[in-house]
Formats: sequence, structure tokens, C-alpha cells
Amino acid sequence: MNATSPEHIPPAYPVPPVHRGPAPGVLGNQGLRLLALLLDTVFAFGVLSLVSVGAGLVVTFGGSRDNAPYYVTLLVAVALLFLYSPLMTARCGGTPGKLLCGLSVVRLADGGPLSYGAALGRHLAHLGMWLVPVLSLLDPLNCLWDGLRQCLHDKVVGSLVIRRRMRRLPAAAADPIMRPAGS
Repeated sequence: MNATSPEHIPPAYPVPPVHRGPAPGVLGNQGLRLLALLLDTVFAFGVLSLVSVGAGLVVTFGGSRDNAPYYVTLLVAVALLFLYSPLMTARCGGTPGKLLCGLSVVRLADGGPLSYGAALGRHLAHLGMWLVPVLSLLDPLNCLWDGLRQCLHDKVVGSLVIRRRMRRLPAAAADPIMRPAGS
């Protein structure tokens, strides 16, 4: 057998590296992620404030002898905790804040939508990391140096935040390559 059989001959030209992961420009940037988190926080606190004010009005003017209407605020807070982020992420691809910022949360493996269980795990990991001081800093900072811009709570469930709305290509780049007639 010859030492230079076809499988041992190196290619005559360099082989381009195989790109793994999402295409460049698809990942959601850190600024938009922060803005989305702020929008969601304002929305959640707004809903809780309205419910709390409503419960206060019922207690004050409704002649209630106990504070039972305030339990509605607690129920809404628990519902927001377990339904707002996980349910919106599983059903719509992201919370209203993320959707307004043009972001979406997908599975890293195949780009598909997250299940409710994965979205709940992501949300609970995010909340759990805020209980540990060091993790509460490392979680969002990991997004700055990670190649896929994943926070730690994204890594827990294998999710990725991508941009939903992309800028349109210039007209010249969007047109297919035209070949001359007869070639």
C-alpha cells in the first residue's frame, strides 16, 4: 500500500472552519436584555400596585372587618412568579419586555421554543441565583464574556436569547446572484 493513499493526502487549499451555533448577528445583545428585564419589572410592579391599591380600597371603603382582600395581592404575586415569565416564554417566546425589545428565548440545541418546564426552570434558576450574592453578580456578568451571550440561568436549561427582528439587508445584498444568459 502506498503511504500517500487518498485519505492521507492533505487538501491543496485550507478548509474553512465549521461554524457552530447561531449565525453572527442573531444573538440578543446585553443592553436589550437589560432593558427587557427593566420593562418586565416595571410591568410586574405595576400590576401588583394596582391589585394592592384595589385591595386597599375594598378594605377601606368596603366595610371589610379583616384584611382578607390583601390576600388577593399575595395570590397575584405568586401567579406572576410562576406564570408570567415561564408561561409567556413557553407560549410566545419571551416575556412582554423581551418581545418589545425584539428578543426571543429558544433552545440552544435546535432553536425551537422552550417547554413550560424548561421556561420555569430558567426562571426559577434566575430567581434562585439572586438569593446567593456571588451568583447574583456572576449570572448577568457571564453574558458579557460568554461566546453565546448566555447568562448562567440560560446555561442551566440550555436556552439562548436571540434577536427576533433583524435588520433588512441592503437591496443589492438581498438580490440573488444573477448569472449571465447562456452560461
